[in-house]
Amino acid sequence: MYKVGVIGLGQIAYHIDKDPNRKIIWSHIKAYKKIAKTNILGICDINHDLVEKIKSECKIPKGYTNYENMLSENNFDIISICTPIQTHYDIIIKCVQNGVKAIFCEKTLSYSLEETEEIIKLCKKNNVILGVNYILRWDNLNIEIKNLIDNGAIGKIYTMVGYGATALHTSTSHLIDLMLYFSNGNPLWVTGEIQKDFIRIVHGVEDCGGIGIIKFDTGAIGLIKGVSSSPQKYMLELDILGENGRIKLYNNGLAYDLYQYSAEINTAGSSYESLKLIKTQQKNNENKRMIDAILDIIDCLENGGEPLANGNSSYNLIKIIEGIKNSDKIKKIIKFF
Repeated sequence: MYKVGVIGLGQIAYHIDKDPNRKIIWSHIKAYKKIAKTNILGICDINHDLVEKIKSECKIPKGYTNYENMLSENNFDIISICTPIQTHYDIIIKCVQNGVKAIFCEKTLSYSLEETEEIIKLCKKNNVILGVNYILRWDNLNIEIKNLIDNGAIGKIYTMVGYGATALHTSTSHLIDLMLYFSNGNPLWVTGEIQKDFIRIVHGVEDCGGIGIIKFDTGAIGLIKGVSSSPQKYMLELDILGENGRIKLYNNGLAYDLYQYSAEINTAGSSYESLKLIKTQQKNNENKRMIDAILDIIDCLENGGEPLANGNSSYNLIKIIEGIKNSDKIKKIIKFF
């Protein structure tokens, strides 16, 4: 059985599953509790009362207010990091130094591209599995879309247009990650502009929204819109156009349409092909995404490889986010080659 620790006891670690509108398991603690191969030995938060409350409710043996003490006093196999982004770097370093075998970190890995690169190198050098919670990669609807794309349903991807909400690191990053996931691409350059009329403050740090254009090494071009006047105004849509068709993910990621070119739709003229709706798929069942994400990490521990959302995919994502911000600052395209 894998020994687990959870650092940070906020929304995603535990409280998110208290929301009656959420029908599946979202939190780290509840997911680990449902997996037979994992046992939570310890939890940590700076709020002592919160630690004691969750420790009691979830029957967890040990509680801490200092993560360094927790790491040094236990021999953890897996650590979930559910703290603010600006703390991830230091915590990951301590996890590696204390022999943790796998890390499951909340998004994003860092606000800094340099820190992200150091994290990846450190984990690789010490054979530590590094997973990042871009949970939409484990969503059954998105896996279905990914299979359609990989099997040539729309051919080579030309463009991806994504509509999300502020801010780039905390909300829009899910949409950017889906672009990376669906395209199998790496960013070549980025240009963009950050949102000026509303800036979200996340744990004391400014996390702006923005609009950006991304060129991928596959030839695809992405347009990302991640702006809104409130974090409560949520949106997630992605329109993917390929040489042979189109896939639209919409209704906040709960449905998609597949179109393919067909001579049956020829109102433009008898020699033309136009897009025909082939399939509409609604999300009619919720898969246990958080559980699947943790099982993916366990599979990597047992059989090798990297999780579906890993250090390298997160590095490319932060490249894009910081590229949009830097492009706005210097009013130039940011090149990554």
